[in-house]
Amino acid sequence: MGEHTTDPSWAAWYAQATMNARLLERLGGEMERRTGLPAAWFEVLANLKRGGPTRMNVLADALFVSRGGATRLVARLEEVGLVEREIPASDRRATYAQITEKGRAAIERALPVHFELVEELYGRHLEPGDAEAILGVAARISAAQGWPAPGAAVDQPV
Repeated sequence: MGEHTTDPSWAAWYAQATMNARLLERLGGEMERRTGLPAAWFEVLANLKRGGPTRMNVLADALFVSRGGATRLVARLEEVGLVEREIPASDRRATYAQITEKGRAAIERALPVHFELVEELYGRHLEPGDAEAILGVAARISAAQGWPAPGAAVDQPV
């Protein structure tokens, strides 16, 4: 690391990467303990709840897993009845994932817990203007990489 540790941009990146990893681990563990949904399951269900039937490659791009990982993840969710896969007659090459009623009920029970934990672990530490600044940086970096603009993967609390 050497000279990079004194570079403010590198230090900011490293601090954010470390914080994000620790927050995701803590949030995921607490979500699973309180809702029974592993973090990856929550992420799939939240994306499908918001987007409706979603082509598997599009879903994989929205998740923090590889395309193969997304396929295995959706297969596991399908086994427990939270998600179903469909191959439309109009395009036999495409596979879509869709949330089931059981999956919709599970994500609806989990969302309040998720928002509570995000506020407890993250949101309450932000000062006025921090959220907008963080979103602005995330948008610029995402645009520079050709990624979709960052946004909420789940419905915001009201």
